[in-house]
Amino acid sequence: MKFISILLLVCILSSCNFIMDKFSSKGEVVDNSVIVDSTSTDKKSLNGEVRYKFPSGKLKSIVNYKDNKKVGTSYTYYETGEKQYEIPYVNGQKDGLVKFFYKSGRLYRSTSYKEGLKQGLQKKYWEIGKIKSEMRFERNMMCTGLKEITKSGKVKAEPQIIVKHVNLLNESSVYHLELSLNKKYRSVQFYIGELLNGKCLPVMVNSYLSELDTKKGKATFVFSVPSGHRITRNVSIVAVVKTSYQNHYILSTVTNVSVRNEE
Repeated sequence: MKFISILLLVCILSSCNFIMDKFSSKGEVVDNSVIVDSTSTDKKSLNGEVRYKFPSGKLKSIVNYKDNKKVGTSYTYYETGEKQYEIPYVNGQKDGLVKFFYKSGRLYRSTSYKEGLKQGLQKKYWEIGKIKSEMRFERNMMCTGLKEITKSGKVKAEPQIIVKHVNLLNESSVYHLELSLNKKYRSVQFYIGELLNGKCLPVMVNSYLSELDTKKGKATFVFSVPSGHRITRNVSIVAVVKTSYQNHYILSTVTNVSVRNEE
């Protein structure tokens, strides 16, 4: 029997081209303040140490350059003077462990970079020094396996995707999947498609995933099955769940749909 094309009634491609733009945190430092001092003698090419300041005149960051490219470890400070960031650069790109600190001086977050891309584990810490979360990245892609730990040391349970099959063929020749989670979260987005290598969220939305209209943690995927036809296929589902720790669970599941609309 020839398969019938799926009519996706509620699937809307995101207006954003990049998933990471939508879900990534905005904590990275961008120096757009005034140069205070530079050891460079060439006005056209930055070389050596360059200092930046807040509008108040207080030190904001210290960055080393070689031929206009950042090199070595840069330091960024809170306006109150405490160190905020340590960022290692190689040939103008982040490379190594980027560290973000509480004002107390304790480490809040460390993120592994390779050639300018997040690669490896990102760890967050409670201010008392205990591990708060671990999340893996591959070439800037968020991957499965997020682990979050409470202050008391308890590992939080990962949410699960719930798929409810609803057969309305007798009434309207449609069959749909109702998607939700087994726990309530404020920010959830469902997609139809597969994770790269079965574990990482693709960066390009339009190339890999179809975004479902998700409201209050629920979405619906609809099939049109004309009278006398059958649909048999596996449907791959992805969910991106933002947590209260400002991380993201990357979840996936596959459900089988095999229905016939009798004449």
